[in-house]
This record gives sequence, C-alpha cells and structure tokens, in this order.
Amino acid sequence: MILKSFEIENNIQKIQQYKFVLIYGENIGLKETLKKNIINLNLKAEIINLYQEDVSKNKNIILNEIKNISLFSEEKIIVLNQIDEKNIIELDKILQSKEKIKIILIADLLDKKSKLRTIFEKEKDLAIIPCYNDNDITLRKLINSELKEFKNLNSNVINMILNYSNLNRKTIKNNLDKIKSFYDKKVLSEESLEELLNSDRNELFENIRDASLIGDKTKLNNLLSNFAFSNEDAYLYLNMINYRLIKLLEIHKTNESFGDFNVTITKMRPPIFWKDKPVYLKLLKRWHKQSILEALEYLGHTEEKLKKNSSLNSLTMVKNSILNICSNSWAYF
Repeated sequence: MILKSFEIENNIQKIQQYKFVLIYGENIGLKETLKKNIINLNLKAEIINLYQEDVSKNKNIILNEIKNISLFSEEKIIVLNQIDEKNIIELDKILQSKEKIKIILIADLLDKKSKLRTIFEKEKDLAIIPCYNDNDITLRKLINSELKEFKNLNSNVINMILNYSNLNRKTIKNNLDKIKSFYDKKVLSEESLEELLNSDRNELFENIRDASLIGDKTKLNNLLSNFAFSNEDAYLYLNMINYRLIKLLEIHKTNESFGDFNVTITKMRPPIFWKDKPVYLKLLKRWHKQSILEALEYLGHTEEKLKKNSSLNSLTMVKNSILNICSNSWAYF
C-alpha cells in the first residue's frame, strides 16, 4: 500500500495499523522525521536498530531478533537502517511473522523493478512511503506549517531559514525546533533570528568545509581527526560544500557591478552575516569563477557516483572529496 509522505507526516497515527513499513528515497531528512515520529508513537516498545553491516555479518540477525521477545517490553520495533534488499534473506518469513513486532525498513532510492518495492506496493497490509527530494516550494510549505502560529513570519524570515539550513530538510527541522524553543512568546525577530541560525548551524563541519576550501591542510587534518562523520549525513556534507561554492560564485557575479568584494558582500541578499565576511574574503582570493565551476562539477560527479553505486563507501568518498577540494586536485581523482 503506497502512502503519501506528507499525509503521514501530518498524521502519523495512520501508520499504526501497519506492522511492516518501508520508507525509501533520497530525502534523508524526511526519512529520519518519519522514523522518529513512528518510534515516538511507540515509546513503551523496545527499539532495536540494525544496520547494513549488521545484516552483512549475520544473515539471520533479523529473524533472530524477531524471535527474541523481550521480557520487559510488550512491544518491539526493529529498525533496519540503510538496508540493501539483496542482503535481506528469507523476506517471506520476515513478512509472515506472527510475533507482536513492528519492522521499519529504511532504504535509499529503489528501482521500479525492485522486489522489495513491488511487494510493499501490492500488499494492502504493508505500508510503503516514498520520500522524494524536497524543492523550494515543499520546504517553504514546511516552514509555514511549523511556524504558522508565530508573528512576523514573512518571506524574509523564510528565506533566512532556507539560507542558513542549506536547503536541507533535516537541518531545517532542527532549526525550527530551536526557533520554537527560543521564541517562547511566538514573536519572531529577523535580527535575533539571524544570530540564532548562524550560531546554531553545524559549526564543526563548517570549520572543516572552510579549512578545506581555504586550503589549510594542517587545520583540516586536525579537524578531521576529531570529527565523527555520519553515514546518513553524507549528502548533507557534500551539499554544505556545494552551497558555499555556489555562494562564492554568486559573489563573483555580483562583484562585476561593484569591483570591490568588501562592497559586494554588504550588498548580497540574503545578507551575509558579518562574522562570515573575513572567511568569504579569504575564499574569494583563492577561488575564481572557473575553479568554482570545476569544483562544483567534481562534487556533482561524486554525488552521482554515490547514488548510482550503493556499494561505495559514502564516508570515504566524502572525506576524499574534502581532501581533494583542499588541494585542488579533483582533476586527478
């Protein structure tokens, strides 16, 4: 049974009638939101998180967990993260399980010919939720819906949230949660909002990104050794680098009218936060328009490779990309 993601996101209770739920697609933030909301509906349940590497090491681990009923919880939820259908053996036995258990499968984009996708789409007792990539319209609707009770919600505020969230749903949701906590009286202020969003971004990875773009290998190596990468955020890391490069390209184009980067930066809309100005000036000295375009093409190819070949190690690819950007050696990758 195919369920629409926005309907489930607006009314998560609809999912309760299904014992098996397949959530798939490229939208990592939406998949995480749906997974979190389903788990929050079953707070008394025992939660078991399994990953692809767990299944690869032990082909029977899913069936073993199904049979292993907890003595302390009446319900149990097994979450199969980043699952590859090729490694799920005895799928029929899993779906025919009679135990009081709920299984959530999280997968990347599945082909129309996918056996797993076909089964979940045809069977009325199984739920499948496609999670397509967001666009500007869907993200604006999300912000409007989440902040509909707040005063001073306008196009500038929405643009600011989009800008500081790198157009990433996961980051936007995190920022919306911070906004709701910070503005307890539900009155927004553009000035304070900019400071809140700027200070609350993924500062540690931003430092890695900027050290890479500036070409500071020593600082970059130190930062990389102290940063815990997440497989689920692989595309987010690439997007954050992409966003910075696109912003540099926009500044270069705008600077054709002013001829002074100091002036140009003050004219940019949405505005560049004053604390970021020195970083941008350093980056603009190193990155010219042609090198930016080449780097964007390289990152685009990297993302395309990851999407087409699930066997590639996403974090290794991301780390290599960061190091290659730092040394401007993508042409030899």
